[in-house]
Amino acid sequence: MGDASNVRHDTIVVPETMSPAQVRALAERKAQAQVGDDDMVAFLHLRGSRPVGGEHGTEVEWRYSYQVIPPGGPAADTAD
Repeated sequence: MGDASNVRHDTIVVPETMSPAQVRALAERKAQAQVGDDDMVAFLHLRGSRPVGGEHGTEVEWRYSYQVIPPGGPAADTAD
């Protein structure tokens, strides 16, 4: 997954009815909000989940990791 110093890990708690695709989209938005404005989130990977209690029924905590690409990093270089 690239340079380990740029890899971050986090969790997100969602209703158990959310699909993995919905969880991934929400995790991507959360990750992007936590990095610098010019940084890019790449290679987000859902790593597993576990049920947790919640106010509105059963919720699930998902673990995920992602790489932060700084401005001008390899994933940002798309010019021909």
